[in-house]
Amino acid sequence: MNLITDDEIKSIVKKHIRFSIFLVIVPIVFIQLIEYFSGDAQLNYLMFYITPISCVGACGYLIQGVLIDINASRSKNTG
Repeated sequence: MNLITDDEIKSIVKKHIRFSIFLVIVPIVFIQLIEYFSGDAQLNYLMFYITPISCVGACGYLIQGVLIDINASRSKNTG
């Protein structure tokens, strides 16, 4: 049984966390830009719905990507 080292796990997480942060930030910035250019302050209330959804999506992406890469590196190390 081959174990994965801490350095491998850290590099895998670092690889996926950048895009996860991007997935959280992009919808927020997009709504803020629409609000800025339209001048409608009510779009700010949309953030209460968009932010949790984008956070859950980013967490799902992060967990999925990390687990897939850990599985791939385990199978590469065993055979």
